[in-house]
Amino acid sequence: FWAAQSQRWFEAHAPYRELDRYVGAPSPIFQAWLEHPVQDAYWDSHRPAAADYARFSLPILSITGHYDADQPGALSYYREHMRHGSAKGKAAHYLVIGPWDHAGTRTPREEMGGLKFGKASLVDMNALHKAWYDWTMKGGAKPDFLKDKVAFYVVGEEAWRYAPTLEATTADTRTWYLDSEDSRANDVFASGALRTDRPGTGAPDRYVYDPLDTSSLAYEARPEVFGMAYEAYVDQRAVLMSSGKQLVYHTPAFDRDTDIAGVFRLSAFIALDQPDTDFDARIYEIKADGSSVLLAQDMMRARYRRSLREETLVTPGAVERYDFERFNYTARRVAKGSRLRLVIAPVNSLMMQKNYNTGGVVAEESGQDARKVTVTLYEDPERPSALHVPIAAESSVRTD
Repeated sequence: FWAAQSQRWFEAHAPYRELDRYVGAPSPIFQAWLEHPVQDAYWDSHRPAAADYARFSLPILSITGHYDADQPGALSYYREHMRHGSAKGKAAHYLVIGPWDHAGTRTPREEMGGLKFGKASLVDMNALHKAWYDWTMKGGAKPDFLKDKVAFYVVGEEAWRYAPTLEATTADTRTWYLDSEDSRANDVFASGALRTDRPGTGAPDRYVYDPLDTSSLAYEARPEVFGMAYEAYVDQRAVLMSSGKQLVYHTPAFDRDTDIAGVFRLSAFIALDQPDTDFDARIYEIKADGSSVLLAQDMMRARYRRSLREETLVTPGAVERYDFERFNYTARRVAKGSRLRLVIAPVNSLMMQKNYNTGGVVAEESGQDARKVTVTLYEDPERPSALHVPIAAESSVRTD
């Protein structure tokens, strides 16, 4: 039902503000949210302020997952508490990051979205919750599982590691520079490169995004895809079907197993010929047999490249550095022989608000307003676009 109704809206190129009407569920709450596209006083009123964090003293157990759609919220509140909290409050805050989606934070599964995990990932959450409350409310023993303030699961190693802070789960950062030959980076099989020895020297890469393009429906409109009831994290069809409409870069094959843990960062020097557009950046492990695993994703609306609290439209033709710093946290052993794949693409999805690239009020625009946009990405010594990869820290305690 939801796939069919959303498809009607998508194919009509109707304003996002009309989505609730298209699905037959007019929503004053949905409409109110659309009135606040930036982080303003409306949203601030729904979340703790710095002074509130400073007053927190109750013990807190935060639980999230690599693929948890609520991870951005969970880690945002965690980081704000670590930034503004008292020493006593922060000392009583524990964080668990498993290999799960949102449902898995309550009932971990051994298989999910085409991925398989080790037995150590199957934490008995009911037992952990009970042990937590027995400890914090009844004076019982500290849960055995909580061996340090942060517990993070490394897929591939299939073991839990521990660190005193979230930042301490990352030991180092490895920089891979984007590069290509003859501006050829638009296809999985004719991609650009990620290299560590020097910044890129190639001519700029570019793609053209047409908001009226509905070819993604061939993949996304399937009920199992729309409902995420398929092998979502290993499926390569969306990337392969977008050949020519995106930018793709690969590292060389890794010469040894490499453990990553933390948040990827991407710094890209970009010029647009329109005042706004949306970007979708994704990072995958491509195994030696050609199979793919989604590791991390970040999306950005160009007008919010400097701040989520204030929009700044793009000056067409101006080259600016876009810092993608909101990838999801992940931890994984990238196997010897694997490569990393970086994909930079437009957001043109049945499941997302559509930006028609005009710089106007996005929720109110329709296909009648649509503008094609050319996205040009620079990769030279003066404008060294780069992917920063978090290398995992060792742990004095490891459980499997």
